Amino acid sequence: MRPHAQEFEQAGARLAVIGNGWPAMAKSWAQHTGFPASVAVLTDPSRKAYDLAGFKRSIAATLGLAGVLNFIRAFRKGFRQGRTRGDPWQQGGSLVVRPGGKVVFRHASSAPGDHASAGTLLNALKSAS
Repeated sequence: MRPHAQEFEQAGARLAVIGNGWPAMAKSWAQHTGFPASVAVLTDPSRKAYDLAGFKRSIAATLGLAGVLNFIRAFRKGFRQGRTRGDPWQQGGSLVVRPGGKVVFRHASSAPGDHASAGTLLNALKSAS
């Protein structure tokens, strides 16, 4: 999402990233990845936000074939996994939420590396306007 942060702002959105580690971990991660200051980098160590969003927690998903293949694909593209922080079994996802809290798009990751593309999220945002 980092390379597309400005596109979200231009579309009238506020981009937020929610992790599940401790606040110091979120701050360190935000600095390491170089997200612009306009992106809210938040954390929820209780993982309640993940539960409310319907995102699953699964050892099998993390260590399964899809996760391994996604890791290999990312590695070939130059991504290097650093030290895991937070809950490694928690799968993520993406939400597009309108003012007032209405969810207009939801993607629950089935494995690490299973992400909705920035284009998909931007299209969902624009179609909900």
